[in-house]
Amino acid sequence: MEIRDLKQAEELLVKSTHENIFDYIDEEIVSWDLPNHGDYPDLVSKITDLVYKLYTEIFPEQNNPSNFAAFQWIIFDKIHDLVVPCIKANLFREDENFFERCSFLCKINVSAREFGADDNYSIPLCAAVVELSVIDKYKSPNEKMNCLCSTYDLVFAEIKTAMVSVISERSDKEIEIPIIDNKDIMPVLMVVILRSKLRYMLSNLFYIKTFYLKIEENREIFDIFKSFKTAVDRLMQLDVDIMKPMKGLFQNSLDLEEYMKITSSPGEEKIEKATLIDEANQRVLNLITRSTSEDQLF
Repeated sequence: MEIRDLKQAEELLVKSTHENIFDYIDEEIVSWDLPNHGDYPDLVSKITDLVYKLYTEIFPEQNNPSNFAAFQWIIFDKIHDLVVPCIKANLFREDENFFERCSFLCKINVSAREFGADDNYSIPLCAAVVELSVIDKYKSPNEKMNCLCSTYDLVFAEIKTAMVSVISERSDKEIEIPIIDNKDIMPVLMVVILRSKLRYMLSNLFYIKTFYLKIEENREIFDIFKSFKTAVDRLMQLDVDIMKPMKGLFQNSLDLEEYMKITSSPGEEKIEKATLIDEANQRVLNLITRSTSEDQLF
């Protein structure tokens, strides 16, 4: 059973135990003898041990993944304020540097194309950016990981939607939607992350990796986590001094109807002095041409 929110986790835990389970968990948390926030490694280790210990006390003879997932949602929702401030304090400099780097890259209007994305993938991904930008409002590592998964899904969905919309408007033929490879998404993911302007991105990743217990056992989720970690690492390693501001601004508000209007101009017209907007429009025209050709489907 996949748990999608805290309410669902609470209902499952009550069903699997008893209605007073939350009072019992609260009493146990109060009794924990936790190290001082300054003793960061010991605090992280101690909390992990105590969480496992409490779980085995509640479910001594059960090895149910759904119960374990529900327990994680609830316990970390309750101890979030004990753990996260410590992580943020420890990673303050790294978070601050990453936030400033992303802000700079946004200011100069870097696109996925500059990171090596296929031309057809360099489109606005507003829904994915909005989804990721609210990750800090979630308390448990499970909720935060769900946010990463939703963002990842939205990247694919928005690209495919743009392709379908453009292709269906321009072709009467029944054609297949191009396959989007995971490896091709990395530059796009980098742009989604930097445009989300997250102040605590590294803290969030550390929190998920450390306290989303048994994350490695879920290959699909762990692969998505690793994709975000790789994207963040690449942004951190990027030499921002060589990144130059774009001459034109990418129009994130330009919708597909406007794209269709622009790309309906005669094919022989040549863009002599291409701006980023011109390139974006030309990429859509290229997509239409390639996708509606019987011999060049990709």
